[in-house]
Amino acid sequence: MPVNLKKFGFEFETCEEKVAYSIKHEDKPLKLSEDMTKTLEYLLWYVPNINSAQSQENELTSSLNFENFVFGIIKNYMNLANKDVAFLNYIDPDIVKFYDKRICPHSQKIILTKSEGESKTDCLLRHIRNSLAHGNFNLVEDMLVGFDYKFGPGGQEICTGIFKIFPKNLLSGLSSLDEEVTAEGLAQIALQRTGYRLERFNNEDRDTSFDFYVKKGSKRYALEIKKYKDTEVLSEREVQKLLDKFSGLYESIIPVLFVNTSFLKKETKEKLKKERVIILDIKNILKMLEGRDILGEIESY
Repeated sequence: MPVNLKKFGFEFETCEEKVAYSIKHEDKPLKLSEDMTKTLEYLLWYVPNINSAQSQENELTSSLNFENFVFGIIKNYMNLANKDVAFLNYIDPDIVKFYDKRICPHSQKIILTKSEGESKTDCLLRHIRNSLAHGNFNLVEDMLVGFDYKFGPGGQEICTGIFKIFPKNLLSGLSSLDEEVTAEGLAQIALQRTGYRLERFNNEDRDTSFDFYVKKGSKRYALEIKKYKDTEVLSEREVQKLLDKFSGLYESIIPVLFVNTSFLKKETKEKLKKERVIILDIKNILKMLEGRDILGEIESY
């Protein structure tokens, strides 16, 4: 039995029906179904935030603030429990031996080393991509088994990642990211978890509209979600556009701005507050995802 990882919440599987396998491909190329070929191609080239010209960026997938929330979505789609996943600083050779040559084809496990500043989801996708790109993988029934290695001092190979997963479940999770792991999606989930109802904003009497009409009891809010790239501080022009949009437009509806507050100068925040605009930032959304009604708290303060 390999080293004890219970302090990380990880449990090694017990299995009397382990299946022998080899990382070496006897058939070259591997004989794959059409579905599995597409799955591996997607994991190799098209998942977000990997070193591929075909990969698209997903800012929230890479966010350390939201990493547990995002990775939680992935785990749910993959049917993984906390005991099935470990992020370590170092993978002991005994762990590698435990999964080398014979595995349980029913129990999924992920053991990875994570770089500083890297989110859990980005870490998983990076190790899978490296394993596929370097050929350190094989299929055992419908399970994808892979190892990621790097060269250490003296040219010695060091294992930095081990996974055995059902890749179709991972793809289902990844396809959900575009729908769920967006600023818009997170704001929706956070508000719904704290008892708010959301509708698409539609005000035909105005030239301008917000992203969502938000309701809870007698309270009414207009939610605007702003995402800015390559911006350190909002320009005066953009600030004025926000002020013009919010200023005195709605008597019975309170404007709410969801924005990364690092983009806002102190003076900008004060101007928005004078217009009765509630500002929600990432920290607020994280608290709301945990069930705390920050929007109500801010208004009653």
